[in-house]
Amino acid sequence: MNRRLFCLVCALVTFGFASPLWAQGPEAFVKAKQEELVSVLRAGGPDEDKKVEAIFNTMLDYDALAQLSLDKHWSEISDSERAEFKELLKKLVQRAYRKNIKKTLNYEISYKGEGQANKGHLVRTVARNKEKPREQPVSVDYVLHQVGGQWRIFDVVTEGSSMVMNYRSQFGRIIKKSGFAELLKKMRSKAEND
Repeated sequence: MNRRLFCLVCALVTFGFASPLWAQGPEAFVKAKQEELVSVLRAGGPDEDKKVEAIFNTMLDYDALAQLSLDKHWSEISDSERAEFKELLKKLVQRAYRKNIKKTLNYEISYKGEGQANKGHLVRTVARNKEKPREQPVSVDYVLHQVGGQWRIFDVVTEGSSMVMNYRSQFGRIIKKSGFAELLKKMRSKAEND
């Protein structure tokens, strides 16, 4: 291979192929995924549900979310209970996240930088209503880590309130009062009826 061709190949590898989402920082990852979601939801169409689910599956770490939400109870349940819990939690999280994104389609999202978080990286954002400028802006922070070299979100903190900690508190109360089987029953019901 001649020197000029070798330099061109090196440049393409360095600059052309080194930009996938996994090679970007956490803020760029969150921004790209949020833009993807907003674009799909604004466009609508018959494949909207499948497209949104596919994006969620490439941005959320359901394993970490499930384990952190159950905390100490994770080690107390069987593999089949874990699988069902994770699948139900996945449905509920996707539904809630989707509703929140739809509510904020008319918001301007400002990215306020990155920082360290417990067990991961924090991406800070502020959402402002474009139609109601006097409305108080909302802070939404994303907590990410890498899984197999890919960024994944495992917690969303809205106005200081952590999704994982809220789930952990709710789930812990139900398990303490009525047991894990009752938690699954409630989650099944919510997943089917909402």
